[in-house]
Amino acid sequence: MATINKTFQTSASAMEMRHYIDTKILPQAALKPLLEKVSWSENTLYINSKLGDGHIILRDNEVEIFIELTLFGSMAKKTLESAIDKEFKQLKS
Repeated sequence: MATINKTFQTSASAMEMRHYIDTKILPQAALKPLLEKVSWSENTLYINSKLGDGHIILRDNEVEIFIELTLFGSMAKKTLESAIDKEFKQLKS
């Protein structure tokens, strides 16, 4: 299976990033199919969808993303990675 495994350095605290994810990333139409079912446990967002399962771990100044894609998710990997890159790179500033 294909995976998405990325780490981003940011200038934000874990709490700031969690707020950003809740308000800016989760509502995004491009990521909605991947973020179909999500749940927070402290600073980890668990993801479960038809496209893949995984997690996003928040640490001060760092975001770690790991998603194991399903067959359907594998077909959309480039699109999903582009959307993830676009949204999470905004946390650098």
